[in-house]
Amino acid sequence: MLSTIESNRRAPFKRLASPLALAIAAILPLASGVARADEVSDLKAQIDMLGKRLSDIEAKQKAAAEAPAAPAAPKAVPAALMTNQEGGPLDKVPNPVLLYTNANTSLRLYGIVEATLSNVNHQTAQGGTATGYQVAWFSGNRLGFDVEHALGFGESWGMPDLKMISKLETEFELPTGGSDTNGVLFNRDAWLGVYSDGLGKITLGRQNTLTRDFTQNWGDPYGTSDVTLKEGGYSNVNNFKQLIFYSAGPGGGTRVNSGIEWKKRFGEHIVAGVGFSFGAGGNGGSSDPGAGGSTPGDIQKGQSKAVSVAYNKLGLGGAYLDLNASYDHADTNDLKHTSQLFGGNLVAGMFRFNAGVIHYTGEQGKAGGVKNSAGTRTDNSWTTSFSFRPGKGEYSLGYQVMKGKHAGFSSAGKIINPFGNTAGVTTVADGHKDSLYGSFVYHEDSQTDFYVAADYFKVNGGWAIGDAQGNGMLYGAGQPYQGETELAIGARFKF
Repeated sequence: MLSTIESNRRAPFKRLASPLALAIAAILPLASGVARADEVSDLKAQIDMLGKRLSDIEAKQKAAAEAPAAPAAPKAVPAALMTNQEGGPLDKVPNPVLLYTNANTSLRLYGIVEATLSNVNHQTAQGGTATGYQVAWFSGNRLGFDVEHALGFGESWGMPDLKMISKLETEFELPTGGSDTNGVLFNRDAWLGVYSDGLGKITLGRQNTLTRDFTQNWGDPYGTSDVTLKEGGYSNVNNFKQLIFYSAGPGGGTRVNSGIEWKKRFGEHIVAGVGFSFGAGGNGGSSDPGAGGSTPGDIQKGQSKAVSVAYNKLGLGGAYLDLNASYDHADTNDLKHTSQLFGGNLVAGMFRFNAGVIHYTGEQGKAGGVKNSAGTRTDNSWTTSFSFRPGKGEYSLGYQVMKGKHAGFSSAGKIINPFGNTAGVTTVADGHKDSLYGSFVYHEDSQTDFYVAADYFKVNGGWAIGDAQGNGMLYGAGQPYQGETELAIGARFKF
């Protein structure tokens, strides 16, 4: 009975559950299908988005491949190529003549072109005057190449500015275009070397004598006021340049063959140098001029030794002093020549005063195979000069005395220049040559000069000499004239 009642009570629920179950059973597959459809749609959307991104990336890559390559970032310039061959700042020329350069090497072209017109008296025995072109009064016309190559191992040696350096320089004469020295291409310089601030400058080959580079700041008023590591040199073809021969090498030239030189700065003020040249017979080439002898290995025929020291910019209140001293020795044809030179300059604003003294001795004569058969020549010479530079103008005035006792004559009848080949001397005399000179130079800019200049010389005592024009005339004892006067105008361009 009770079971019958319970069955009748649950019957409505059974009737209701049956349609609900059917509805749920019908809805569940539909809901599941809707969920799966949404997932597929999302997946397709994501795939489409990734496809678009891949297409964009491929388009960008294609555009980058087709576009011109961007220039590579410039490499840092080595410290060794940021200075010149003396360690100073490179010339600030807006458009330098740079023939070649890469990351480690540079090759520069430079030169001087100068034209001089002059009027010179006493050029003939009858007193004739010569007017026209002459070889440049101030500077030898030249064309040169400076080469520098940074050495990578300098960094590991503690010398980041270490570099190989070289200079090749030739001289020509503007009136004709001819070479200053026939048959020699690089007659001014042909050397190879190395440089760093810590090591100094070492050069091997044909180059200025060491003494010339130091005395140029007082030998006349036209050199640099201080001594640098750079080659320097006096003026060119005039009647007072002869003082330069007290700074010469074997045979009287102011450049040496087969030379080795070392120069170095010590702090801000001191510059020192040592020079040596092998005997002429050791030059090892067909262009060897002999310089007094060409016996292979005979170092007494053309050997030289020199040492110099300078003190730059010694402060004196509103002015400063530049001082230097040199010892120069050469063996020419087995005869010894030596000079001691001391001088400098005082600079005060626009004014500069230069002065120097020289003591020179030279053996002379080899008659009968006897060295110094004609006796030793002794010179005590001096020079002084002055310059004033207001603005672009530069006024200069100078005076010098070349004075010697027992000085030997050449076969041409004139006194031989200091350090010249004196092997053939048989006749000697005491005497001196006095020279007075002056100039006005207008410096239009750092590269262009215009000038007027004049010089006068007189020969005294028993001396007889030639002149700068090289006309074959002799002046002095027993000659028609004791001296001459020269007037010149000119222009000089440097690049």
